[in-house]
Amino acid sequence: FTKTWHSAPYPYLDPTKPSNTAEGKTVLITGGGKGIGKEIALTFAKARARAIVIIGRTETSLLKAKSEIELEAAAPNSLTIHAIVADISDAHSVKAAFSIVKSEVGLIDICVQNAGYLDQTKPVVQSSLDDYWRSFEINVKGGVIITQEFLNGAAAENATLINITSGAAHLAPEVIPAYSAYSASKLALFRIMEFVNVENPSLRVFNLQPGAIATDMAKKSGRPTRDDITLPAAWCVWAAASQEADFLRGRFVWANWDVTELLDRKAEILEHNLLSLAISGL
Repeated sequence: FTKTWHSAPYPYLDPTKPSNTAEGKTVLITGGGKGIGKEIALTFAKARARAIVIIGRTETSLLKAKSEIELEAAAPNSLTIHAIVADISDAHSVKAAFSIVKSEVGLIDICVQNAGYLDQTKPVVQSSLDDYWRSFEINVKGGVIITQEFLNGAAAENATLINITSGAAHLAPEVIPAYSAYSASKLALFRIMEFVNVENPSLRVFNLQPGAIATDMAKKSGRPTRDDITLPAAWCVWAAASQEADFLRGRFVWANWDVTELLDRKAEILEHNLLSLAISGL
């Protein structure tokens, strides 16, 4: 979509730039104990966030990540980090987590939905139904639960919601064979985010394909990886900090695309409603 393709962060996305600061902001990240989620937390710490909440299912991973974030913080004396165990597919678990956040941290400025699940990626007829459906329990139901709790009294004014999605949501089946559950669940949440964006005019909603990152999920898939894990993290900090990203609200963006080139195409993207869900030919 842009002539320039990035596999690593570049100066425009530098989280230490004054224009990309997260100073005074509270950030909540699901799946924040490892992988992309942890890197997003680390990068917001470098951008001088006031408070970072990481949510995940494994306490040991969360506590290890918390220690790493504390070491990376640009302003360690003014940053608080909270690690909360919760299962995003369990509404009661998420409600309890948000109750802790409200009492200990306050309102959330930036919510990053990063937690996800990849099934065994077999043809539909060969898939275990329970494993297949777990993709929807985590990727769709979990996303809706987090969104509802965030918007029901936990979001600060003009808050930002970033959905970490996947290219699998729109790539052809021939390109990603046997990815039907993961693809459909990621596509479903993207479509839901389009509605959330329209229904909440003051909420800044973004959908980010993070790139081909070496994570546990990528290892499970067996697909090649080529991008630096810091790229999507830096993109999240830029989008949360900069009002110039508002033309991408509700849209689907690849972290690999050059932000300055996207800005150059702003009028075209808005006029033709590009990077949104549609059926070709209609």
